[in-house]
Amino acid sequence: ILKNTQNKAIPNIHVQKLIDSQVAIKSISFEGGAILEDQYEPYGYSIYALNQALQPGDSIKMSFKQTFTTVGFENGGSNKRIVSNGTFFNNRDLPSLGYNKKYELRDEDDREDLGFAPQKGMAKRDDINELSNGHSGDDGNQIRFEIVIGTDADQTALAPGVLQKEWQEANRNYFHYKMDKPMINFYSIVSARYELKQDTWTAANDSLAEPVSLEIYYHKGHEYNLDSMMEAMKMSFDYFSTNFSPYQYQQMRIMEFPRYAEFAQSFPNTVPFSEALGFMLDIDDEKDVDMAFFITAHELAHQWWGLQVIAANVQGRLMVLESLAQYSALMVMKQKYSEEKIQQFLKNETETYFTGRAKEDKGELPMAIVEKQEYIYYRKGAVNMYALQDYIGEANVNLALKRFIKDWNTFDESFNKDRYATSKDLLGYFKDVTPDSLQYVIKDLFETVTYFENKTTQAKYEKLSENQYKVSLTLEAIKYRTDSLGVETSIGVNDWIDVGIYAEGAEGKDDLIYLQKHKITNQMTNLEIFIDQKPSKAGIDPLNKLIDKKTSDNVNTVL
Repeated sequence: ILKNTQNKAIPNIHVQKLIDSQVAIKSISFEGGAILEDQYEPYGYSIYALNQALQPGDSIKMSFKQTFTTVGFENGGSNKRIVSNGTFFNNRDLPSLGYNKKYELRDEDDREDLGFAPQKGMAKRDDINELSNGHSGDDGNQIRFEIVIGTDADQTALAPGVLQKEWQEANRNYFHYKMDKPMINFYSIVSARYELKQDTWTAANDSLAEPVSLEIYYHKGHEYNLDSMMEAMKMSFDYFSTNFSPYQYQQMRIMEFPRYAEFAQSFPNTVPFSEALGFMLDIDDEKDVDMAFFITAHELAHQWWGLQVIAANVQGRLMVLESLAQYSALMVMKQKYSEEKIQQFLKNETETYFTGRAKEDKGELPMAIVEKQEYIYYRKGAVNMYALQDYIGEANVNLALKRFIKDWNTFDESFNKDRYATSKDLLGYFKDVTPDSLQYVIKDLFETVTYFENKTTQAKYEKLSENQYKVSLTLEAIKYRTDSLGVETSIGVNDWIDVGIYAEGAEGKDDLIYLQKHKITNQMTNLEIFIDQKPSKAGIDPLNKLIDKKTSDNVNTVL
């Protein structure tokens, strides 16, 4: 059902087919009639002239039949979304309306050879047109969603919404889902031979709230991490509903799909989740970060950042969506795991960030205007958001996010803004809860490309008495900032940075016995710190909270 939300009549409708040799559109029709006015093959782009122009506020029904056909075996590059057991596709595999930028020629050399202008990046944050578009260029309007899916007799088909009915007919299974509230135009369809793990979650801070049904649909034999994923669901809902806003649905489903792809993706009350990421990971709790737990928390966070708050389709959109999901998942992980595990995770994120940065063929963008660079909005996003809560406090960050989601929650019926949220809006809420003395942190973390080269060049101790030791440290701190061309400049340090001291603990492990922020104002700094245990190691930023070019020399053995 298509509605004209503009203030002028629409005489024709542009339809883009999924560009895939196995996909064909057999028919398209419009209520009231239309004729095929123009067609651009092999790009699958068609223009239909309506018999009667669609007037402002009016609606029209569009019907189509699309097929997927595999003939023989392909040499490579085949569509792996339709498979015998574990089909997973989304609404972007169906016909879309209007011009679709994802099909533009991307190779800049090819564009130059053909006389095309360089491909444009994302729109600026003040672009009046794109501010009213959300979710990758869609207008962001909520839809009413209802679907009936037929599948093989031994499979379960899943989609967003509440299951209304299921039945068998002609040796096939049918499932009827309907969302009880309007939702974003983003949905998936999954079908496989599933086992089911179930539980419920109830909001502790809302005595009137109905229990939320928690479901994990998995392939038999892939039970390894189900308990961890279910625990992550419960802990995530506890944290997000308490600190951000209530959860908007009555179900949450995780559905396993085959490892032809390795990602998880959050749709309204559903999360398709690759077997390669969560279900089949061999996780050693002693050595590994539980990524099944973390990814589950990250994807559930998108029920808030992406489904409640829709970000405008401008620079910085993925900071709002992905960096906030990274932060949210980290805070849930912090409830369960030690600081050592968090440090292990952040160190890996920092290393992955610098690996991605080394491959950048253009100047790196600040987080606040990031485009599609995963190494920035995922990796740097996790490290910098964790640093922010360390500087100004987790409670203050969550207060800012609660205010942000209250003002920009498109799921709230009272939302009546004429545009969607941007990273500039988000930073305004952060600045409101940040002391004047730490406003520079916002600029360093989000508005510029800033990083450090911290190093402990000397660490010594002196025993003063039975329970008193003096630790003498020589620390080196260099702060860098790069411009839009990637030119690196040392800007001088005037920052509060952690200094930590360890003592030998049980089983040969080092325990962190001292951690305080010190104001570092020079490249070389000498410190004397008094403690009551014999030190083993010491250094600057020992927990890797700052983006540091080389973390291995932050901490030295104390001699």
